[in-house]
Amino acid sequence: MTDSFSAQINAFKKSLKTSSSTLPSARRVVEPVVQPKVETQPSPVKPQPIKRDLDEDNYAENSIAKRSKPTLQLAGSLLSTQLLHAVEYIKQHDNPIPLSSLERYLSYDVAQNLLPLLKNVNRIKYDPNLKTLEYVSLHNIRSSADLLGFLRAQPTFKGISVKDLRDGWPSCLASIDELEADNKILVLRTKKENAPRLVWPNYGGKLNVIDEEFVAMWNRIKIPEGDDLQLQLVENKLKPTSVDPSSIRRKPAANQDKKQKRPRRGKITNTHMKGILKDYSSRV
Repeated sequence: MTDSFSAQINAFKKSLKTSSSTLPSARRVVEPVVQPKVETQPSPVKPQPIKRDLDEDNYAENSIAKRSKPTLQLAGSLLSTQLLHAVEYIKQHDNPIPLSSLERYLSYDVAQNLLPLLKNVNRIKYDPNLKTLEYVSLHNIRSSADLLGFLRAQPTFKGISVKDLRDGWPSCLASIDELEADNKILVLRTKKENAPRLVWPNYGGKLNVIDEEFVAMWNRIKIPEGDDLQLQLVENKLKPTSVDPSSIRRKPAANQDKKQKRPRRGKITNTHMKGILKDYSSRV
């Protein structure tokens, strides 16, 4: 009994050893090592002195101008668009404008790219001393006095169109109204908008005023009435437009000798056979 029991115990121990080798081992969790933070203070930087060649006011103005006028590299269609905007802006002013005003309008420095193109435009005048830009109009008319002088100097009564005036004088409409109210110019206006279209000088007096002498002459002339008017028009070889000509009574014309019709003579042919042929006309 003891031998068999001891043999079973030994076999049980062996089975425990074999089972312990096959079981999975427990995982070991390793915590990360946290290193302490070392606070480093930045090394003090010594401020370098700023070299200023100008005084403080000029330095502040230059710094503001540099921030407000960035230099842009424009090319192609973008440069053409900016050139168009610049010309239209210059046209809106009756007087020369400084270059800084154009730069504020376009929000960039125009000296590098745009100014050389503006100098090549025939209607743009650049003053390098004053640094101003001016639009030169077609007739160089910029005031009421210039307009009156131009109209009176014309050799013919040609006048001028308002479109040409506004080319270099955008605010001309108010001056045109004032000159028309003073009876110094004659203005042709559009029907719908009543806008001025053409302008001529007024060498006469007030408009819509007729002299009393002309009114008396008009009243002395008697106009025929009714059919008498139509007859007088026909007698004077005038055609009335409001009446059918066939319905107009005409005076009988004087007796005229009627022209008698002459008998028609036939053309005789074959004269060279006069002795050979016979005449049978009597038998018809």
